[in-house]
Amino acid sequence: MPLRMPAPRRTLLWPCLIALAACGRDSIEVAAAVPPQNAVPQSPPALTHDFGSIPHGEVRMHDFVLDVRQQIGEGWYSPGTHVDCSCARTELWLRSKDGSERPIAIYSPDTAPRDGESLVIRTILDTSKREAVDTKDLDSRVLVVLQRTSSRDPQQRVMWPLQFRFRIDAPVRVRPVATIDFERVAPAKPRRITLSLSSDLPERAVAFRNPKCEDPRVQLALEAQDGFTLLHASLLPQPGDSGNLRAIVTVDTDLESGYQLRIAAVAAFVPDMEAIPLPKLAIRADLRQAQREDKAGTQYVLATDHDESRPEDFLVARIVDANGKDASASWAITFEPVVGEPRSRRVHARWIGSTTTEFRGELVLCKDVARGPFLPIELVALHDKNP
Repeated sequence: MPLRMPAPRRTLLWPCLIALAACGRDSIEVAAAVPPQNAVPQSPPALTHDFGSIPHGEVRMHDFVLDVRQQIGEGWYSPGTHVDCSCARTELWLRSKDGSERPIAIYSPDTAPRDGESLVIRTILDTSKREAVDTKDLDSRVLVVLQRTSSRDPQQRVMWPLQFRFRIDAPVRVRPVATIDFERVAPAKPRRITLSLSSDLPERAVAFRNPKCEDPRVQLALEAQDGFTLLHASLLPQPGDSGNLRAIVTVDTDLESGYQLRIAAVAAFVPDMEAIPLPKLAIRADLRQAQREDKAGTQYVLATDHDESRPEDFLVARIVDANGKDASASWAITFEPVVGEPRSRRVHARWIGSTTTEFRGELVLCKDVARGPFLPIELVALHDKNP
């Protein structure tokens, strides 16, 4: 009886080959889906929070909880945040599953969330840092910076956006604006601003008292009127003051909440004599010949003397080159009055000399040639054959 031969093995290879082909294809797809080790993950979707309506002067807080390990992966920490709202700040904490927290006091790779920990961005909103006016919905954003613990490369960072919304309900009205802006103030010319304060609550008057400022140069006084109160603020600059003033004026109220009105006071200190926008006149001309008068119409600075005890007009004390030698023969200086500003003059400088090289020197203005005071202005003339 003939022996029955087994079926050829090649018939059994097809399922294996198909399976291997499928397995190989899946492996290729999976490998392609795995990002390179240094690839930067995409930013997670924004988290949002609505604080609603907040009475002016009150503080609100909200915790944004970020599951960094789940959303981005292990080995990521936050070196800080960027907040686009001047009245908000953030604190960073790490929160465990049991609710216990530890603050992030120093940003370092050691603060990467551990297993079971979330990164908490505590957003603190202080409405007293905003103007005391009613607002519609205001939208602001916090960007949470995330960095690999193994890299300091800023290109390897991920930004996790947080968004919050709020609106402010002020119990008082401040007119015409809720800021005391003294603008530009010179020692010889103190400034005074008056604001009107009143209640913004229905059927409830508000009494104001005890105005004070953290900067002693700002003097305050209240004057009661029929149905409102006037706040008089005077800025008394001191000799040598420079830069900017930024201070807070506070006014107590009789509201049951203990509300205290806070108003920002700002100013820029300037000298009694100044040239704006800069104490410099620069021209470009063919210096081999005198400029036409119409060419010099836009070559000027605005000179102002805030001291009303001195004459309004300016005088030319001297014009010198870079070596201090007299250069008055090379320049024609004229003064133009400014309508509505009797203490100011447009100072025009026109080249009338002859040279083929640039000129650098100084124009000095004054009120009295012998006694001053003096206002130096840099003079520059660049040679251009085809101006």
